[in-house]
Amino acid sequence: MESIRWVEPILKKHKVKLAVENHKDWTAPELAAAMKSISSEHVGVTLDFGNSIALTELPMDVITTLVPYLVSTHVKDMAVEEYADGFLLSEVPLGKGVVDLDKAFALCMKQNSKANFSLEMITRDPLKIPNRTEAYKAVVPTKQIDIGALKKKQTENPPYVSQLSDEQKLAVEEENILKCIDYSKKNLK
Repeated sequence: MESIRWVEPILKKHKVKLAVENHKDWTAPELAAAMKSISSEHVGVTLDFGNSIALTELPMDVITTLVPYLVSTHVKDMAVEEYADGFLLSEVPLGKGVVDLDKAFALCMKQNSKANFSLEMITRDPLKIPNRTEAYKAVVPTKQIDIGALKKKQTENPPYVSQLSDEQKLAVEEENILKCIDYSKKNLK
């Protein structure tokens, strides 16, 4: 946080904005508190719709907490699945996962209609979030997350692509991006 405080006068001088992403390192309340303490129109948040699920935070809680500091977004939808040590987490095409995209977009547009909306669609095997382990609990200020309730909206499970050839992975990636673009055109203003 100190480095952001140090750079803020430079940002102000050059009329540039810095957007700090919620990227699995700070919880949404921690990042919001940091933004509030800096209190600068030149420092805000790149609001990633899915990253904070890895910290056992619900997407709409994160979006609601961080939207007051919105500069830009990483639009994505996420799928979850339980496993022995916690849950699996992966990007899926927009509209197929757990993120309420209609509400997320409405909140973002209301807060900052000039925010930059960027699609982040990564096609990979799911990340293992071992939130039931003592090692995870020792590092991440965690709470229990009800995966069953979270995935009620989800229509696609986390994908597995590591067994595919590079060409096949590329084809799946392109198909996913095209699905996201199609969803955006039809459903998101």
